[in-house]
Amino acid sequence: MSLEDFRNERIKKLNRLREAGIDPYPAVTGRNRSIRLALETFDELVAADTEITIAGRVMAQRGHGGITFLDIKDALSSMQALIGSDRLGQDAYDLFLSVLDIGDFIEVTGMLTTTKRGEKSIEAKSWKMLSKSLRPLPEKWHGLQDVEERYRQRYLDLILSDDIKKNFITRFKTIAAIRRYFQDNRFLEVETPVLQLIPGGATARPFETHMNDMDLNLFLRVAPELYLKRLLVGGFSRVFEIGKNFRNEGMDREHNPEFTMLEAYAAYKDYQWLMQFTEDLLVSVTTEVLGAPEISYQGKRIVLERPFRRLAWNDLVKEASGLDYATATVEDFAARARELDVVVEKSMTKSTLADEIYKKTLRHAMLEPVFVIDHPLELSPLSKKTSPDADTVARFQLLVGGFEMTNAFSELNDPIDQRERLIQQQKLREEGSEEAQRVDDDYITALEHGMPPAAGIGIGIDRLVALLTDSRSLRDILLFPTMKPKMNNE
Repeated sequence: MSLEDFRNERIKKLNRLREAGIDPYPAVTGRNRSIRLALETFDELVAADTEITIAGRVMAQRGHGGITFLDIKDALSSMQALIGSDRLGQDAYDLFLSVLDIGDFIEVTGMLTTTKRGEKSIEAKSWKMLSKSLRPLPEKWHGLQDVEERYRQRYLDLILSDDIKKNFITRFKTIAAIRRYFQDNRFLEVETPVLQLIPGGATARPFETHMNDMDLNLFLRVAPELYLKRLLVGGFSRVFEIGKNFRNEGMDREHNPEFTMLEAYAAYKDYQWLMQFTEDLLVSVTTEVLGAPEISYQGKRIVLERPFRRLAWNDLVKEASGLDYATATVEDFAARARELDVVVEKSMTKSTLADEIYKKTLRHAMLEPVFVIDHPLELSPLSKKTSPDADTVARFQLLVGGFEMTNAFSELNDPIDQRERLIQQQKLREEGSEEAQRVDDDYITALEHGMPPAAGIGIGIDRLVALLTDSRSLRDILLFPTMKPKMNNE
C-alpha cells in the first residue's frame, strides 16, 4: 500500500468520526495525570480506587478476544491501556476499532490495574480521540534508517527514539546549568543585537540581509562580543549572553551555520583568572548533568582533573608541521600544508596556515582537557598582548575530546592599538579574505571613553553538548540542523 493509500484510508476514518458527531481534534482534554506520575503513584491510586485520565500517542495495538491492548506513550513514559466491549459497550467498541490507528493521540479514563503478567495498566471506562494521525509512523523496529531523513524529520526521530529525546533533554539541562553557574558568580544575563550594521567580534564570513524600511543592509551577528564590551564601558562589571550566532561558512560535523554560543565578560580580570574559572565551570556543569566530572566520548573515558594542562600554540604548531613559527615563512607553511592535504587559499597568512595545519593533524587526537595558550597576534585582533613588546597574545582555547570548546583572552582596551589592528584586518579583506574583521568606528569610540581591564570567553554550547551526549556530529544535538532542501523528485 502506498503512502497516499494509507493517508486516504485514515481520512475515511477521520470522516467517520465526524459523522458520529465526534471532533477528531478537540481543544480540551480531561487528562489529569501524566503517565510518569501515574506510574510513580500507581500503588496509592490503586489502593484508593482513584479513577484517572491519561493521554498520549498510541504506539502499538493488539487484540485478544473482545479486548484491545494499547501502548500509550507520553514523553518518555508508556502505559498499557485495556479497552474492551464489556466496559465501552459493543457499539462504542466497534467505533473505536474502526477509527483508531497507531500514531493517534487519545485520552483514556479508567481505573489502574495490574495484568496477570504483572504489567501496570489502565482499564478504560471511556476513551476520546485527541488528534487523528493521517500519516503512518515509520516501521517500529527499523525506524528512520536514513540519517538525512532523521535530521529532516526530527519529529519522527523523537517519536521513535527515547535516546535521541534524552540527548535533547541533556542539552537543555546543560544550558540551564551553565546559566545558573554564571548567575551564581554574579554575572548579569543581557541581550544584544542579532542584526548588526557591522559584523564584528570574530573572524568569520557573515550572512547579509536587507531592511526595507530604512533601505539598509544589515548582517546577522557572527558574535555578540563588541556589544558586550560596550556594556563594560557603560559600567556593568560582569555580563553574559546565551544566543544564536550565524556564520556563512562550510558545514561539517563540528560546524553549522546557525549555532548557540555563550559569551561572557568580567571586568578587572585576566585570562589566567579566566582559565581557572573555566575549569571550575566545566567540572561543575559536567558533574550536575552527568553525575560526576567524567565524560565517556567515542569509547574513551575523559576525566576532568584540575588543573588542566597548558600548551603553547607555537609548540603545537612545531609538532604538527615540523616548522618553527618564529623563523619559517608563509611559503614554508603553504608548502607543508599542501603536503598534509590542507586546503591553501590565496588570502591565507602564515598564522592561518599554521593554525589549519595544527587543527588537521593534532587537535582531534587531544582528548583530555588542555588549554592552548599564547596565540600569535595576527590571529587575535581583539586580544591583549602577553607583554607590551610581544608578538603573542593573552589568549586560550580549551580543547576537550578533540573539540575546540572555548575561545578566551584578556581583552584589548587600548583604542589606538585596537584601531590599528582592525585596519590591518580591513587590509586582509581588501586582499580577498572574506572572514577578516571590519573597522567598527563606534566600538573604537566606546573604547576611547575607557573600558576597564577585562577577560572574556566564548563557549560553543553545541560542541559541549555533543561531548556530554557522546554525539559524533553536531547535527545529532541540534533539533533542526540546516539541511539542503530535497528536490521534488528525491
